[in-house]
Amino acid sequence: MIISEKKLENAQMEIRIEVPENRVETEYKSVYEKIRGNAKIDGYRKGKVPLELIERKFSAMADQEVAENLLRSVYMDAVTEKGYRPIAPPQFDFDSVKRGGTFAFTAVFETMPVIEVGDYRGVKASERACKITDDDVKREIETLRERNANVSKKEGDDARVAKGDMVKIKIKRIDNVEPEKIEGVEFKEYNLIVGKSKTDYGFDDDVLGMKSGEEKVAKIKYPKDYEVKDLAGQNARYVVRVEEINRMDLPALDDDFAKDLGEYGSLEEMKNGIRANLEKFVTEKAKSETKGKLLKEVVEKSTFDLPLSMIEKEMEALFRRVQERTGYFAPDINEFSATLGLNAEEFSGRLRAEAESNIKSTLVLSKVAEKEELKVPEDKYREVVESIAKRNNRNVEELEKIIDENNSRESIESDLVMESALEFIYENAKIEKGKPQKLDEFIKAE
Repeated sequence: MIISEKKLENAQMEIRIEVPENRVETEYKSVYEKIRGNAKIDGYRKGKVPLELIERKFSAMADQEVAENLLRSVYMDAVTEKGYRPIAPPQFDFDSVKRGGTFAFTAVFETMPVIEVGDYRGVKASERACKITDDDVKREIETLRERNANVSKKEGDDARVAKGDMVKIKIKRIDNVEPEKIEGVEFKEYNLIVGKSKTDYGFDDDVLGMKSGEEKVAKIKYPKDYEVKDLAGQNARYVVRVEEINRMDLPALDDDFAKDLGEYGSLEEMKNGIRANLEKFVTEKAKSETKGKLLKEVVEKSTFDLPLSMIEKEMEALFRRVQERTGYFAPDINEFSATLGLNAEEFSGRLRAEAESNIKSTLVLSKVAEKEELKVPEDKYREVVESIAKRNNRNVEELEKIIDENNSRESIESDLVMESALEFIYENAKIEKGKPQKLDEFIKAE
């Protein structure tokens, strides 16, 4: 029945099928009998119209229905026989069908994506490191004290900004505009705790001693490696206005303060807990970064043949998420881009690139899980369900019922298998630990 097969790009297959004359004749007879059973022709009872008359009167209708029936049934027989796994409806190309002869057609359909995964054992990668110091712990504690401080507004003619005050200021840059246009430049509002900034390009020193409502011009020199590129290496001038001055009375650093936070029983326990949390944060962050680099490396070493429909489906999902984040919903990318002032072609290209990257990463992890026969232990599944239940303020039994009703267990287990596969790649990688960074450097380099 299949007279030729051809593999195309984007995981497509083309098959050429010829239906023998006897199969065509059988289908014609079946179709004409069906038409005869429903035809209404003057002078004849329903179902009693002579077949010769039916064949003359309804030949065009029969040709169309025979073609549709043969395309559908013969195509399914052919792909089942060959073991193909189409993932989208086929596209047919055929000449008109005629009684008394064979019927040939071509079907092009997408199959499951093909992947040849690259080496995923022994992949090399560098991993950042960070050493948590006593000063890091102290800074975290100071932040906690500031969050729990008693804040009161400083008022009166003698109220001036002092170190440790929480100050609301407004600033506007004036060195990059014409003098006559300075008045029209809008102020931007900021809050700062005076004296907390450790850099030379904050406004802490400038506002010291100022009164509420007072203005002054501040000069700021930004370093060449400043994170805001438009300001890096520049000497800028700002008008600074103090809007409000608040005194911060910090809680005493003692056991009572630690207990008031609700997590610790003593000051020493709080310090140890904060250190442990910081160490966990930097360790997990560094490991996550390394996993990302390892996965990217394996993906680049792998080869893929991806169906267009799979890429388009992932693009649609990404587009929905972008719309949810922006709060603007449009029927298509062109209208969305036009409204937000984006280049539609570039935006679509970014979505496609991200979609392909997501699919390739998922396929690689799936293949690794398959090769290594990775499974999800029941206790791990239970741990995740309990975690989800806790985050959503539900009991485990209630959540499990929802999971069963929505058939969501397979999705949860699939995510866990993906995590296991990535962990397997990490555990079998050759990782070189970098020189420990300071915490601020570690976070800044992120």
